[in-house]
Amino acid sequence: MSDMLKDQYFQWQLSPNTEATIRYQECGEERPGKVPLLFLHGYGGMIEHWNLNIPAFASDNKIYAMDLIGFGKSQKPDVRYSLELFAVQIEAFLHLKKIPSVIIVGHSMGAASAIFFAHHRPEIVKGLILANPSGLFGDTMDGVTSLFFGLVASPFIGEALFAAFANPVCVGQGLTPTYFNQQKVDEKLINQFTQPLQDRGAQHSYLSPSKRPLDFRLDHLAKPCNYKGPSFLVWGAEDVALPPHKIIPEFQELMPQAGAFIIPKASHCIHHDAHEEFNKRLKIILDQIDLPA
Repeated sequence: MSDMLKDQYFQWQLSPNTEATIRYQECGEERPGKVPLLFLHGYGGMIEHWNLNIPAFASDNKIYAMDLIGFGKSQKPDVRYSLELFAVQIEAFLHLKKIPSVIIVGHSMGAASAIFFAHHRPEIVKGLILANPSGLFGDTMDGVTSLFFGLVASPFIGEALFAAFANPVCVGQGLTPTYFNQQKVDEKLINQFTQPLQDRGAQHSYLSPSKRPLDFRLDHLAKPCNYKGPSFLVWGAEDVALPPHKIIPEFQELMPQAGAFIIPKASHCIHHDAHEEFNKRLKIILDQIDLPA
């Protein structure tokens, strides 16, 4: 998608004193009776992470994708980042584009943001397709991981770690565990994830989940949540950080109506890691959702 289309931007007024430039792209044509799709990337991601998915659906759907504030080529202001902030961004974008109803395809943190938005604005969401969503973690965070996040959350150590890890070598090491198919972690992917780390304000946005982890969790939502519409969980079987057998039941407490699909030979970045199987499943799901607006 981003290889074919020019980036577009809009100014988002977060508050009387704060605004941010947000990047988005769109493709496809409006079709009578068909609800548009909005793609939302995960933590550290960007529009380009959907490059193997969006083209497969652009001929049949109007499609939008945007960089969440603080990530990709969107601006990275010194604000309090959270799922709530991302949900407000989603609503601002839908208002800007005059979209009354939407199907959201989200990955990881983007999927968690979609759930948060759907809980608060269920009347707008026609469907949720959630690829390895974050936000509910159960007992999967082991002692070593908890210790690391504790260190990162310390102001001085966290900043030092960020400076040390914001380079292609460390980014590649960070991406490797999120892929089953290691050939996908190539130079192009690593550079895509490294470049935004050099932006002004990136340190603040990227460290926010470790400094304020509760702002990125869904535990506080009512179970079941307010969104009762079609929802689907698509999970990589080899996701070690968020293993499906532990996490899917938690999300189905939040959304009992959610169907669940586990794709073998795929890890956390399932949509890119196993893009052909993911696209096949996404097509089946979209055919199941009642598309007329």
